[in-house]
Amino acid sequence: MKPATHKDNSSAIAYDASLMDAPGVEFFNVDYWRSQQALAGEAVGRGSAWFIESPHGPVVLRRYLRGGWAAKLSRQAYFYTRVSRSRPFREFHLLAALSDRGLPVPRPVAALCQHRGLLSTGAIMTARIASARTLADLLSAGSMAEGSWARVGQCIRSFHQAGVWHADLNARNIMLDSGLKVYLIDFDRARYHPATVVSGEGNLKRLKRSLIKLWPAQRSSEMAAAWTELRVAYDE
Repeated sequence: MKPATHKDNSSAIAYDASLMDAPGVEFFNVDYWRSQQALAGEAVGRGSAWFIESPHGPVVLRRYLRGGWAAKLSRQAYFYTRVSRSRPFREFHLLAALSDRGLPVPRPVAALCQHRGLLSTGAIMTARIASARTLADLLSAGSMAEGSWARVGQCIRSFHQAGVWHADLNARNIMLDSGLKVYLIDFDRARYHPATVVSGEGNLKRLKRSLIKLWPAQRSSEMAAAWTELRVAYDE
């Protein structure tokens, strides 16, 4: 990919120049895509994500929304210092670096930082992973194929060995495609230290907590076996 940046007085857009010319702000507007009859669906969690059939292929558009106590002040606004430190730009360039390194992440397409005074808002667009479902959805449907947990453990290990710490590793930020390839998504606030093997215990504890919430209590022995498979593969 070929990262590039377009700036004006109140906004900045990072984009993959190998895919497109510099897009306008409307590229990140859901109503624009709706008017183009290109809106394919929506997923709502802490943030909002829309599935779009863009001229550059199927993509996911995600707005940055705050949670916790900060959301009481504003759901969308963040303190602004400079464009390069904005969350959309940091995630875009991190995904570009990880994608170039061959790690299984969604390819970044474009990111928007709009700023005014001390506040900014933003969004990011990534390529949609074909035929993929989240780990949470697969668990809910009882559709985990044999060997999937080992693949998840191996995938997480590859990120930690590459120096990547995920800020929110939970069952909704892990995806498996139809060929059982595992991806990690949502790298907002992630950290990357290329020359360091990071400790993954915090990430694994976060993931295990999210699985406990999703797994029915009467199937706890099944979860224990799945977690053992994941952990053995991670530790190999």
